[in-house]
Amino acid sequence: MRKRVGLTLFVSCFTIFASMYVPVMADADTKTIFFIDNGVSTPYNTSAETVSEFFDERGVALTPRDTLNMEYSDPLESGSKIEIKRGFYINVSIDGNIDRFKVSQNTSVGAFIRMFETERQKNYYYSGSLINILNSDEMVYLTAYREETVTVEEEIPFDIQTQETADLIIGTEKVAQEGQPGKKISVYKVLFLGDAEQSRELISEDTVVASLPEIILAGTARPSPTPVPKSAVSDNLGVEAAAVDFGYSQVYTMVATAYTAGPESTGKSPGMAGYGITASGMRVRPGVVSVDPQIIPLGTRLYVEGYGYSLAADTGGAIKGNRIDVYMETLSEAYRWGRRTVRVYILD
Repeated sequence: MRKRVGLTLFVSCFTIFASMYVPVMADADTKTIFFIDNGVSTPYNTSAETVSEFFDERGVALTPRDTLNMEYSDPLESGSKIEIKRGFYINVSIDGNIDRFKVSQNTSVGAFIRMFETERQKNYYYSGSLINILNSDEMVYLTAYREETVTVEEEIPFDIQTQETADLIIGTEKVAQEGQPGKKISVYKVLFLGDAEQSRELISEDTVVASLPEIILAGTARPSPTPVPKSAVSDNLGVEAAAVDFGYSQVYTMVATAYTAGPESTGKSPGMAGYGITASGMRVRPGVVSVDPQIIPLGTRLYVEGYGYSLAADTGGAIKGNRIDVYMETLSEAYRWGRRTVRVYILD
């Protein structure tokens, strides 16, 4: 009787132990992980080895703009945290038309506009801050840039070409050929924001009429002396003198202007360095004239019709070729002289 009771007790204990042992053996490969979906954390006991297996096990799916903190192939262990941040929609107003667009969490306005422009294949203008982070259902106001292809007829400016010639006196010019502008058809891609043009890009251009260059002949010849009789000439006071019998070797016909030592002619005022000093180094005085040294060497004694006996002792930036500038002590005298054509005698 005692043996039967003992056997019965042993069988009962073994059955209880076995019933407790089997579940422990069955749960040996499970692990507890934490799944966080849009901020809500839930613990799960799972035997999944990877994130992908866990998603298959639980029927979890990602949608566009959702972000995951792990890779699908990452292994899972007890305590692993899988987190999904779900994307959300914002409202986009484009020139008054409302549209919806899905973005990821923590997306800035600038990042959204780049995605939006890439998807729409258009450019947009935004007046606010590009670093602000977007929130669900927020309104973003955009203005679309507009592209137009514009065809215009444009003028082609003509070139100016200078050719030297010995047929003209140095310092003189002559237009040998009048320039004529050409014509071309240009096609532009023009970008507008509203009605305001923002940029213009040349796509193509075709010449319809070629331009014709303007050709200017520039003289290189030295003035030829013109022999004249030794007749009466005016003195520097404008009074007709009796016939003057002076010797001269050459005579030039030149354009004569007048200058003073003041700032109107030289840019210098009394007290300034170089005031009243000629290019030859002497102090300016009545009878000094400014010449082109290539035509009349400095130091040459002259007689200038209407001015009188003179000395070529000065130069000037505008005095080139058959030009001469006579010195006057006052500005009023220089104005009175004006601009005239005179004979200039090279004295012996």
